[in-house]
Amino acid sequence: MPASTAGTAASDLESPPLDFATMRATAEHALDFGARLPDEDLETAIRRLRAHLALLIPEAEERLGRFSPAGIEEARRRVAADPGVLGPGRHAHCLARSVLELCEHLGRAGGAEPGVRGAPVPEPWVPPAGPAVELVAAGRYWDAVRVRADVGERVIKRLADTSGAVIQDSYGSVFYWLVTPGAADAWDLPPEQVVPLGVATFVAVPPPQFTDESRRLRWIRPLTVSRCLTDPTLLHDALAAETLTL
Repeated sequence: MPASTAGTAASDLESPPLDFATMRATAEHALDFGARLPDEDLETAIRRLRAHLALLIPEAEERLGRFSPAGIEEARRRVAADPGVLGPGRHAHCLARSVLELCEHLGRAGGAEPGVRGAPVPEPWVPPAGPAVELVAAGRYWDAVRVRADVGERVIKRLADTSGAVIQDSYGSVFYWLVTPGAADAWDLPPEQVVPLGVATFVAVPPPQFTDESRRLRWIRPLTVSRCLTDPTLLHDALAAETLTL
């Protein structure tokens, strides 16, 4: 066999095409059953998801760029997270979301066939329509990130126009950013300053028209059709920079 042919064959063996169908199936199984799986099956699912991400992350970095909205940094944080903090079921869910998200973005970049299920999409959310504040459960439409007010003020300035909508709660001296469900699960930021809020937590959400400074609970960054969720990678990096300065 000519040397060039042998080299090509070796390269093909080292870098086989990514099996998106298998990766999606593993992730969807973990999302559908999660903590209901027997311990042994759950551990196997976590190992497989980690193995999938070990292939997906470098491929996404090469083809999509390190700071793309594909969730590359979130995937890295989830892989590095301590499963004991979240619990194995929740950890598997986090890994599965990243697998689906990266499969979706890589599939789009490579012209994958339409109609294949990709990353889970949050349910459509309608903000409070009446004159009253409403308690909204996190984890369904979005997760919230609660930030101490002094840190939040600096983060708003740092993010500027890249920030999504932000709630200011003067009662608790905190701000809330909204992000894709699960996006902040594996964040490792000072808990006395930053607290991700997901499933089983609630956020007091004011109507969109509550924007004036006389309101103790208001949208300091107004909610609009085009401005709601904040890119979690941008928010995490801004929070990391501002909390480290304290």
